[in-house]
Amino acid sequence: MPPSSGELWGHHLMPSQVLVDCLLPTGVIVPIQCNRDVTLERAKFELWSEAKKYPLFSKLLDPDSYIFVAITQDAEREEFYDETRRLCDLRLFQPILKVMEPIGNREEKILNYEIGMLIGIPVNDLNETKDLEVMTFRRNILNVCKEAIGERERNGPHGQALYAYPPDIESSKFLPPHLHQKIRAKDDSVIMCVWVVSGNNDRTKYSVKLNISASPTDVIAETIRRRSRLMSMTKEHTQMCIEEFSQSYVLKVCGCDQFLLEECPIGQYKYIRDCIADDKIPQFMLYTKDSVYSSLTESHFTVPSYVQRGIQALAEINNQQILYTNDVNTALRIKISCASYVNVKEFGKIYVKAGIYHGTEPLSEIRNTHQGDSTNPRWDQWLTFLPIPDIPRSARLCLSICSVSVAKRKNKKVHYALAWGNIQMFDFNHRLASEKVSLHLWPMPQGMDDLLNPIGLPGSNPDKDCPCLEIEFDRLAHPVAYPPDALIDQIGQTAYLKERQGIYHMADSREQSEKEMDMLEEIISRDPLADILEQDKELLWKRREYCLTIPNSLPKLLLAVKWYDRKDVAQLYLLLKRWPQVSPEVGLELLDCSFSDLKVREFAVSCLDKGLRDDKLLQYLLQLVQALKYEAYLENPLTSFLLKRALLSQRIGNFFFWHLKSEIHRTSIRLRFGLILEAYCRGCGSYLKELIKQVEALDKLTKLTDMLKSEVKDDDQMKRLHEQLQQPDYVEALHHVNSPLCCGHILGDIKKDFCQVKTSKKRPLWLVWSNPDPMADIADNDFLLMFKNGDDLRQDMLTLQVIRLMDSIWKAEGLDLRMIPYGCMATGKDVGLIEGVRNSKTITSIQNVRGTIAAMQMDSSQLHRWIKERNSDRYEQAIDAFTKSCAGYCVATFVLGIGDRHPENIMVTEDGRVFHIDFGHFLDHKKKKFGINRERVPFVLTEDFIRVIAKGVDQPIKQKEYVNFQELCSSAYMILRKHSHLIITLFTLMLSCGIPELQSLDDIGYVRKTLAVEKDDQAAIKYFHTQFRSAYGVSWTTKLDWMCHNFKKKIN
Repeated sequence: MPPSSGELWGHHLMPSQVLVDCLLPTGVIVPIQCNRDVTLERAKFELWSEAKKYPLFSKLLDPDSYIFVAITQDAEREEFYDETRRLCDLRLFQPILKVMEPIGNREEKILNYEIGMLIGIPVNDLNETKDLEVMTFRRNILNVCKEAIGERERNGPHGQALYAYPPDIESSKFLPPHLHQKIRAKDDSVIMCVWVVSGNNDRTKYSVKLNISASPTDVIAETIRRRSRLMSMTKEHTQMCIEEFSQSYVLKVCGCDQFLLEECPIGQYKYIRDCIADDKIPQFMLYTKDSVYSSLTESHFTVPSYVQRGIQALAEINNQQILYTNDVNTALRIKISCASYVNVKEFGKIYVKAGIYHGTEPLSEIRNTHQGDSTNPRWDQWLTFLPIPDIPRSARLCLSICSVSVAKRKNKKVHYALAWGNIQMFDFNHRLASEKVSLHLWPMPQGMDDLLNPIGLPGSNPDKDCPCLEIEFDRLAHPVAYPPDALIDQIGQTAYLKERQGIYHMADSREQSEKEMDMLEEIISRDPLADILEQDKELLWKRREYCLTIPNSLPKLLLAVKWYDRKDVAQLYLLLKRWPQVSPEVGLELLDCSFSDLKVREFAVSCLDKGLRDDKLLQYLLQLVQALKYEAYLENPLTSFLLKRALLSQRIGNFFFWHLKSEIHRTSIRLRFGLILEAYCRGCGSYLKELIKQVEALDKLTKLTDMLKSEVKDDDQMKRLHEQLQQPDYVEALHHVNSPLCCGHILGDIKKDFCQVKTSKKRPLWLVWSNPDPMADIADNDFLLMFKNGDDLRQDMLTLQVIRLMDSIWKAEGLDLRMIPYGCMATGKDVGLIEGVRNSKTITSIQNVRGTIAAMQMDSSQLHRWIKERNSDRYEQAIDAFTKSCAGYCVATFVLGIGDRHPENIMVTEDGRVFHIDFGHFLDHKKKKFGINRERVPFVLTEDFIRVIAKGVDQPIKQKEYVNFQELCSSAYMILRKHSHLIITLFTLMLSCGIPELQSLDDIGYVRKTLAVEKDDQAAIKYFHTQFRSAYGVSWTTKLDWMCHNFKKKIN
């Protein structure tokens, strides 16, 4: 297999000079000597100069008539239209270039080339597919792109500006209690600085004070008013200036590309709220709207040529005579014929296990074939399941090849699955599966003990060397289709009327009804993973009309539906039409693997569309992208919803792109995510170029780290890093790039002298860029990022997302715990970026200042001393910040079961805030040594921390500050308990992502345990207090572990 990155086959970095063989259209091969960083444009110029010395030169056309073509390291033929690209960035298999005339629509081919390079899948591969579902999806999804582009352009330049620079505002216009309390002390007003910069870069600062409910236009008007006063204008003249110019300007946040473009209360802007929380004065620059609008480029939507493909074939299928499932009076039968490429470790018997599932629920009894010889597996056996009229729309056939072996110790037969595969019973066009199918299976997920995998994606494994199962469905006289909505409604109404007649004669007493209502509310209040017994399900279904009055009861009601009974399903659909909108959090729950019904998922998406503003959508975007894996078909409401919102906001689009791109290497979802990315790239307009720059920059850094780790000695790595960062191709690739972590941050020039190769195992790069913003000195002069190659950052990303959610939950309740959920983004397989936190140090580096005694955990006063020295003028504020942040991270790490806590992954900022980094172990998957659990405390709370909280006094646990700290932790814990359903749902939606420590519901069970979801409040707080006492009571074990960690590091 070719390498995943590199500049030339066998080289992470090309030699400085390369001999390139160029094949001309005349058949003549011309070798040219090129620099590794030469552009294709320059290479073509040198080629034409050299070609004059060779025969048939006169037969060649002008150089602009040709493009270069080559074979890349992915064994793909690639046409290079962008001649500003450098030779070292082409990832050539060998230094051979072919010169040819481009064929077809040049504009479309350039766009296809850019999209293919961006998403990692050549568009030609997608064009060549014969799958009718793929062709139909690619055609139909373009309507979402056109709709989004039309919406962006409907409001002219302002609408395009809202897309390019989406306002970062909170959903609620009301300040959370902790901020409202601060503002109330200042007459509900906020002081802001507005800078006016002249053409020759002269700056003038205006301080304005306005009510928190004022709009950005009010701020601009007040700035004009103050400027007019300084110019001694009359009131009348001032008012004329305000009326004339206040609508011509916009406020820009100093230091980044963030504009206050939406006319809402300034207190709704996240930047303003952050400034109030940190006691900072908001800093703005006055910008003309024309200068913002002129920086935008118009979106040109190119209709691809493939839009006509598949239309005729689909029309022919839809014109066939069909039967509906309710017309077929027979049971579903499936023939298991034979299997090939089955590898069994030892000779034994194998068989096929099959079941019809709806979500995670089997619809009928699981069937097994007879056991056969593993050397030549053939069964030719028909398996019978439920009646065809009762097969629900989202049903799927789940299959696995299983082996039987005898356990050596117990002489007991053990069954285990070798491979699995799933098939939707109905295709995207509503047709029931028929004919013969060759299904290439998937290897069983790591850690899965179940013999079937109903939540796995349907479809065949593209790897043809894996086990293949030959199956056959019954073929009837005509194709069978799922009934249309009108027919389903008719079935539901008939069943409902019949049921009501029976209930009329069996009315419950009032006492019985009240008792049932109480029971019903208790069932509805249970968390998403709580067991629902059969009698609970019967009660839910019986009282489904009452459930309508509690909209958020829908997930529990759906668990009570008999999906194997068409009458129940039809009645549910009628009920769903009347169902009120549910909260976004419940909408998220309805998108997990348990709820596969198409209408239920459509309803969930409609609730999310109505209930989620951009800030909340970003909060849950990671899970929503994972939920795409639970969709039965390529075309679905969730894909359309996410794509449209991504095309209406570059901020959402940036994260949407990277969440998809980071998993494109996974075979099972490569096609699905690739098709969604292709649609996004066709609709995102000029932002496509910015994404290309991001991808190229990260590709450069990947090659660089590969080279440093494999070819350079440890002592020389820093020198080589600085040398490479000076190379023209690196300077160009890493210059003026939108940060993937925040599209409003423009990374200017790389500051090589401040860049480092970190000493940790995977040799991450610490990178520093200048901030090119004209007002950078008012904000941040540079941007700090860490690039990691070799670590799976998805677990860190999930942990930080949940910590960020916890922070927002606490703040909404008026509890600001000064958390630092820094940015983290997985951008590919074991590759990603982490935001650097300014002015912070690890506990180890702080302790090392005082020498061996502190470093070996024998002096617990050093941390307090360090904070005190750096905050002589704001000591009380620093201790308050430490206390609150320590409480927040104690509760967060306890709830999430964060492990491997040592003094190098706990950090403190100079203003006193403590925060955790490196979340390689969570959900109680803690590190062990010789089989012994190294970490014996529920969370880290050492003497060092308690001394800081108690302001450095001896016997800190006897101080009132310690008691207050415990109460603060208890309050934070009880607040999270109220949102336990949401936290559990977020983890449930991530089950499909393949994180090693999040493989099953058992892993999520740890969060249920720490949040004490089955206890009442009194029992829960008692449980937490026990854990709290344990954390400090045996904190000596943590100190011992820290000492061993530091000792080991010093030895190494």
